[in-house]
Amino acid sequence: MRYYFLRYIVPIGVFLLTGVDMVGQMDSLEQQLRQTSEPAVRMTLLNDIAYQYHPTDSALAYQHALEALSLSRNLQDDYGTGKAYKNLALTEAYLGYAEKAIALYDSAYHYFFSIPDSSELSAVLNNMGRQLCQVGAFERAVQGYHQAEEWARKQQEKHKLLIFLFNHAACLTDAFKAEASIARAQEGLKLATELDHWFIKSSLYSLLGINYSDLKQFDEAEAAYDAAFACLPKAEAPKTAQGVTTNNPDLAADILNNRGILFLEQKKFEKAYDDFTTALSLASEYAPEQLNGPFYINIGIAAKELGKWEESLRYFQEGLSHLLATQQWIALGETYRHLSDLYYKLNDGMKAYDFLQRSHLLKDSLLSAETTKNLQDLDVKYKTAQYKRELSESQLELQAQHHRMNLLGLSVLILVLLLAGLYWLYHVRQKNKVLRLEKRQAELQYGLLRAQMNPHFIFNALNAIQGFFVNQKLIQGNEFLGKFSSLIRRVLDQSKLPEHTLAQELDTLKLYLDIEKERLEDHLEYSIHTAANVDAALLELPPLILQPFVENAIWHGIAPKEEKGHIWINIDWDDGQEQLHCLIKDNGVGLPAEDEKSPQLHISKGIQITRERLGTRGKINIQNNPEESGVSVELTISMN
Repeated sequence: MRYYFLRYIVPIGVFLLTGVDMVGQMDSLEQQLRQTSEPAVRMTLLNDIAYQYHPTDSALAYQHALEALSLSRNLQDDYGTGKAYKNLALTEAYLGYAEKAIALYDSAYHYFFSIPDSSELSAVLNNMGRQLCQVGAFERAVQGYHQAEEWARKQQEKHKLLIFLFNHAACLTDAFKAEASIARAQEGLKLATELDHWFIKSSLYSLLGINYSDLKQFDEAEAAYDAAFACLPKAEAPKTAQGVTTNNPDLAADILNNRGILFLEQKKFEKAYDDFTTALSLASEYAPEQLNGPFYINIGIAAKELGKWEESLRYFQEGLSHLLATQQWIALGETYRHLSDLYYKLNDGMKAYDFLQRSHLLKDSLLSAETTKNLQDLDVKYKTAQYKRELSESQLELQAQHHRMNLLGLSVLILVLLLAGLYWLYHVRQKNKVLRLEKRQAELQYGLLRAQMNPHFIFNALNAIQGFFVNQKLIQGNEFLGKFSSLIRRVLDQSKLPEHTLAQELDTLKLYLDIEKERLEDHLEYSIHTAANVDAALLELPPLILQPFVENAIWHGIAPKEEKGHIWINIDWDDGQEQLHCLIKDNGVGLPAEDEKSPQLHISKGIQITRERLGTRGKINIQNNPEESGVSVELTISMN
């Protein structure tokens, strides 16, 4: 198991792209902004200031970027709009909000693509790649890096190409694609040597060490770490800790920690302990932000194997607090196992048993797809019964309320001259109550529908995950599990919201389609096209509106078809009517023959619920494709 999580992308961007005289440059820009009222000039200055502010004051960076966005949209300046979105994404990424940053980078890419500006496009792809890696979207990140590298080679932009190659290799390392990462790192090393860039060169050698270690090529890995140390330049006042002298203590600590893990895998515990403690000494004094949970756990393991039990216990306890705070469950399970062994050696059987039990429970909860399926099944059955009970109670209450209203109306007709005012007031209150009950009934129907429909998708996905691990396809299993957990988390979060952005809707839909595509073993292809005038980051609509139609297309159109199916999703915006037009088209088997004459009658419960959720602001048209197989769904949503 690799405990250490790589951290190298953000420092590279700051090291290469920030200015030398940051304070003087900021003062000059702020002064120019105060002295001009020209919208185009203000837009450019606001974007420049937002970029400079993002590493020091995120609130001011966001404020200036939003003002630049407003001006650029009024000026219909695509370049300025793209820069504003890019600055907003950069700030969100700096704050650690990867998914928000990805949506904003997508908007920036759209505007730069419409110009087009290949330089900015490649920068956006590079910046977005790291955020995609953080959410497990490695395939999309790698595609972006390929495009950025192709542009840099054509333009002979060697410094930018070096950054793209480095980030690409780092992404492949995160995805455990060791051989591909080694190839990219070796190409980057040649270029870093040519450009005499010691920082990236040292970091690339460290990446090679990690990947050679994953491939069990331990001699090559150790040689790579030695080369990484050799790249570090010497300074007049170097930092020293336990015999290591360097003017780059943070990078030296990274390399030492990675090499220590290599020694752990080879059971060279003395060497591992020396590297870990030296890294701890350097990081504690010069780079305390590196002291995460895995850092302490690594030292604890080495100390335990050397019989330094009390010292090992101290490191384990320090690491546990970090792992619990950051919810690193896999590393936490391994730590529990080591603590059980440690307490056994310390003759504390009760604690040894307690931590061994925790390890098994956590392992079972993470790795047992059957257990997860059973828990999901029980949870769905419970929620279904709960929804049915609440729905029944709501219907009875609604019927009783209607009866009371009718009786009251008859009484008021008889006593209209005496009780007209009282009747009017009471009638309004009762009508409002009926509306609330009807709204609650619709919500319960939607909740019941989700509880009945979700198990099919969830159980199929869990079976696919179980198949990956049974067939020893660990990388595919891990990637599929990451996508699946991300989708479930998004659906649960978004279903609680009254509205969310179109960008979030499309991201969730893409994730769902990717999972279905992989589950159906490439029996499915899809494409999503968003028109140039659609601002996905700003348009808001009820969550999970498009998913029922796509799900129908997959289950009732594509799945029964023997050959590969395709789904096309087109998003357009009508400026005059202020309406969003969504077309969902498939080449599946189409509607049944009995429904061809009146396809609008073939409406599933999911579509009925969607129609109720949209109300008067939405129109749905469903029909067979006139000249080809499959079904087309036209969805119009008014934004007035």
